[in-house]
Amino acid sequence: MDSFHKLADLFREFPGIGPRQAKRFVYFLLARDSTFLSELVRRIGTLQSDIAECGSCRRFFQKRGSPLCAACADPNRSDAELIVVAKDTDLDAIEKSGSFSGRYFVLGGTIPLLEKKSSQKIRSKELIQLTEKKAKAGTLHEIILALSANPDGEHTADELRKMLSPIAKQYSLTIATLGRGLSTGSELEYADSETIRSALRNRSK
Repeated sequence: MDSFHKLADLFREFPGIGPRQAKRFVYFLLARDSTFLSELVRRIGTLQSDIAECGSCRRFFQKRGSPLCAACADPNRSDAELIVVAKDTDLDAIEKSGSFSGRYFVLGGTIPLLEKKSSQKIRSKELIQLTEKKAKAGTLHEIILALSANPDGEHTADELRKMLSPIAKQYSLTIATLGRGLSTGSELEYADSETIRSALRNRSK
């Protein structure tokens, strides 16, 4: 396989990218000058050394000498609410809406409907550990499952509710899901700020 098709195959690993789009990316790069390509290679090369995973919420953030991202290190945010999202872009969408001032946890994905080993698809162990830690400290009162209104998102919410129910019962925690405002089939990361605010206000418990 030549360099063109090897690179196209790598682009196909990106979410939502098919073979035609992958080839368009390669043609795009071939049309750019060496300065652009050098900068792109440099940025990709330093990505892992410059970006870290938050030790609490598991989001990716620019390294700054602390194991915690800005949101987790902020003492002014509320510890009473923990919102659980599938991916970093969902967290970004909620932050942009300005409708939430609590803590976050990023699952790293969702659980497909037919998946048998559900715990291996998401950071379920880490979520349970974090929830139990905050519950024992007496600061956590509500867990909000903020997942996309599609089959995988709803299935993930159901599975998480089962996993978290023993802790919620033991420490009298509320488990809520996003309410009306997020239409069926919609992805959370693409929802506008007003829709997210409405979904949070009308969350079901």
